[in-house]
Amino acid sequence: MNGENLLNVKDLSFLSEIENMAIVGVSKSRNFFFLNAHLENFKGKIYAINPTLKEIPGYDDGTKGLIYSSIKDVPDRVDYAFITVPREKVLDVVDECAEKGVKLVSVFTAEFSDSGTEEGLRLENELIKRAKSKVRILGPNGMGLYYPKKGIAWRPGFPANPGRVGLICQSGGLVNISVFMAKEMGLTFSKVFSYGNGADLDFVDLLAYFSQDDETDYIIAYVEGIREERGKTLRKVLEQNKKPIIILKGGVSTAGKVAAKTHTAALTGKNEIWNAIFKQFGVIHVETLAELIYGALILDSYGPVKLNNFIVCSVSGGYGVMITDLLEKYSMRVPQFSHEIQNQIAKLFYRRGTSPKNPLDVSVQFYDMENLYNIFDLALSDEIMDAMIFDIPGWYFDPHYRLRKYDDWEGNLFKALSLGQKFNKPIFVVIQRTDFLETRYNTVKKLRELKIPVFGQPKEFLPFLQEMNKNFEKWK
Repeated sequence: MNGENLLNVKDLSFLSEIENMAIVGVSKSRNFFFLNAHLENFKGKIYAINPTLKEIPGYDDGTKGLIYSSIKDVPDRVDYAFITVPREKVLDVVDECAEKGVKLVSVFTAEFSDSGTEEGLRLENELIKRAKSKVRILGPNGMGLYYPKKGIAWRPGFPANPGRVGLICQSGGLVNISVFMAKEMGLTFSKVFSYGNGADLDFVDLLAYFSQDDETDYIIAYVEGIREERGKTLRKVLEQNKKPIIILKGGVSTAGKVAAKTHTAALTGKNEIWNAIFKQFGVIHVETLAELIYGALILDSYGPVKLNNFIVCSVSGGYGVMITDLLEKYSMRVPQFSHEIQNQIAKLFYRRGTSPKNPLDVSVQFYDMENLYNIFDLALSDEIMDAMIFDIPGWYFDPHYRLRKYDDWEGNLFKALSLGQKFNKPIFVVIQRTDFLETRYNTVKKLRELKIPVFGQPKEFLPFLQEMNKNFEKWK
């Protein structure tokens, strides 16, 4: 990494060169969980390490890898090791990895500094000393590395297709929730780091890596704290970073600070200092995991944008009014169309109970897809407008609900929603989570393939849009 010595961060540029790996401590009692998870998509060979294990059903046929007593016995190069052995054996295994020339190890094992005991802290300090022997360590008490492009994944079912969002997470439980939550929304990651106690590689190192990573455009993170001496380095990393960053900060309350210390032994720091850093460097601070993932979804769909004036289109007049109120609450507007555009749109509203003014209430005209397409085309062409919010209940996507059959109704709706790309104006689709959840899920999946994000309610994205507007000058 350029400027590594000046920034005082550790080098991870070798990650793209990982070709094979080892699971140290494969266990029959866990039904070979971590081995099978990595075997699902890994592109290279995986070596199973266990001094007492002689056979793994369906594995040791020579095509996937072989079982060895020690990582030192593996005849080939090993680039990455996932360590899941009892705490008292971790140090010896890390020594063997360093001797073997392994570049990165993930220590899943917990009960180091996170245990709150003198012995746990002593072992973690010893682990830090091992890291100085030219092996980088994720953990202990972390899940490690998820790298879709290479097929590295500690859980089965993680998406194999890479995205452009990088995730740093201090919590193993939260990182699993994040990946599956993102999967449901059609969002995928470039790489994910779960670093636990951060004995060697910490939040600052991983942030510095993502800021220079060609495979990552946007950075999101859950962090509980950093060591006090890393504060200056964090500021230097943020100064040279050019990518949007969203952070969920854990341990901001009095009780939360105590919980963080028992979780990862993190020093959470003063909220005032963190808030000042966020403001100075244009970092968006969110309060929930959902906000973190929704923000990443918006960036992945549209990039950093500044949006002030919205078109609101709904099949319910009342819902359109509600969205209008919320937009004003979050410092955005629902202006009327320019005079010429308004006159043209009014000609397309031919049924009673509809409204051609912003917010648009299409109501019973909704199923007339050619008409809806023309309304969208005109509305989005207005130079006053920056974006559109379109609301539709989930049952409209169920063909049994419709009064009659329409030819390719869904496809034509998607064409109308894709008009945002024609005018380079974001469209945010709201499909409430009321019922017809399977139909909704399939619709979300199809729209995400078109890079159109879908939400369950406006408050899932409006707070983030407000913060993005505030930070746009620092992001662009």
